[in-house]
Amino acid sequence: MSCGEELGRWARASGWDVEGLAADAGPKGLRAQPARTRRVAEPALHASVANFLERCGPQATGPGLEPKLRVVSFARARDGALEVELAPTSWELGRGFHMALLACFAAPSEAPQWLAAALSGQPITPGLAAVHGVVVTRDRKLVVMRRAAEVLYRPSHWAASFEEQMVADDLVESDAIALATLRGVHEELGVPPRLARCTFLSALVELETLNLAFLSRIDVAFESRELLALARSAPDARDADRIDFVDAQPSALRQLADSGGGASHAPLHPTSALRIGLLARQLELARP
Repeated sequence: MSCGEELGRWARASGWDVEGLAADAGPKGLRAQPARTRRVAEPALHASVANFLERCGPQATGPGLEPKLRVVSFARARDGALEVELAPTSWELGRGFHMALLACFAAPSEAPQWLAAALSGQPITPGLAAVHGVVVTRDRKLVVMRRAAEVLYRPSHWAASFEEQMVADDLVESDAIALATLRGVHEELGVPPRLARCTFLSALVELETLNLAFLSRIDVAFESRELLALARSAPDARDADRIDFVDAQPSALRQLADSGGGASHAPLHPTSALRIGLLARQLELARP
């Protein structure tokens, strides 16, 4: 059993919703309104994390990338909105921790403590704050994209619909989650931000890396055939080698998630089954 699967069993036993290799960490009672994000100082490395990294030794993280963000806290505010604290961090620290965790054949003894902290909105592990987007077209199709064979993480896996790391420049606005998500739909699919509408759905913990991501639904002003043509000239078009569409109906989405992508869209990215399930739930709740 892998580290992620082991932590998934622990999360389920503790009452958290788990699908695939991701756990739903969204605070209960959130409302569909813009999140509020603010910049804070990066906390000192937690002693348990420092000891783990010392045991694992240095990790080769590759060339440094632009300044990243780390999730320090998230919680439901009195008005039902999501409030998030984000701190500047480095690719080397976040990716180095992820690589050390991925190299483990079993979950480190500290991992349940780390996961419990992340699920409660007070993460103590370093990471790379990310946004995940489920894109719905004007003709009610969910966009699924197969990651290229050359990408760093989970090559040739199907994503519903894309992932994007947050960067320090995203904090120029009070809702950095929406800004990063709309940037992502433009970079991955070529959709101008003015022609997309973003609705926050939940927070996720990726169990293999204990990384936190914020999931949003993005409704785009294009039908599936139009979007397919537009995506060919997207800035990051090479990140995916195939784009497909699935009916955005709750029953079809749940079947896709439960089957792990089925015959046509397997294997799924570790958080995609949960993303699909949360979109199905949101569509059911939105019914009159």
